[in-house]
Amino acid sequence: MSRTRSDMSEAAKIIRDLHSPYWSERQSAVRRIAEIGSPEILRDLLQGLRDEKWYIREAASAGIRALDCPDLVPDLVACLENGDEILRNAAALALGNICLPGTASALERVLTDPDCRVRKSARISLERIRSALSRQQPVTP
Repeated sequence: MSRTRSDMSEAAKIIRDLHSPYWSERQSAVRRIAEIGSPEILRDLLQGLRDEKWYIREAASAGIRALDCPDLVPDLVACLENGDEILRNAAALALGNICLPGTASALERVLTDPDCRVRKSARISLERIRSALSRQQPVTP
C-alpha cells in the first residue's frame, strides 16, 4: 500500500523532496527545513536523515544551519552528541544562529570533536555567543 502525500509527515515530505530530480523542489525542501519551528518535526527529520546518503544529509544541513528557533535547542544539542559529522556541523552552526548563552557548554564539548569542520563551527558559534553577551553587558565607568 503506497502512502499518499497527505499521509506523510512533514519530515518525510522534506526528505522526499531532497531526493527530487528538480532543483527547485530540492531548494524548497532546504527552505522548509530552515523554517522549522517544531521540535517534533526536527526530531523526525534528524531521525529520518540517519539512513540517508551523505549528499542528502549535506543538502539538509544547509537548512539546519539556518535554523533560528530557541525551541529547537535541545534537539540541536542532542544532534551535536549523536549525529554524524555533517549533522553535528550543521547543529553547531544553528546553535550559533540561535545565540543562547546556555548552549555554550554544549559547543565547548565539541571543540575536541574528531571532525575539523565541527570544531571550527563550534568555535565560530561560541564567538558569536560571547560577542552577543559582551554587547549586552552594561559598560561600567
